[in-house]
Amino acid sequence: MSLYNERIDVRSTTGGHPALFSWRGRMYRVRRVIGSWDGNPGDADVRLVRVAAESDRGEPSIADIAVDDATDRWTMRRLWE
Repeated sequence: MSLYNERIDVRSTTGGHPALFSWRGRMYRVRRVIGSWDGNPGDADVRLVRVAAESDRGEPSIADIAVDDATDRWTMRRLWE
């Protein structure tokens, strides 16, 4: 497992939960949101989200992705394949 801090494109549901994301040329479909919490103590703008996802090739994975609520910018933090 590596720690990434790379920008990803995310499509969210109307409730604000990630539904799809693109990273390194691959599309991932979010199957389930496992959990969500504040990313940095004292920084209410960053929220971490752990998801169960499936790649466009059908490979299952768990991903930690983060969103800066002030800018709506998403980043990949960790990916377990």
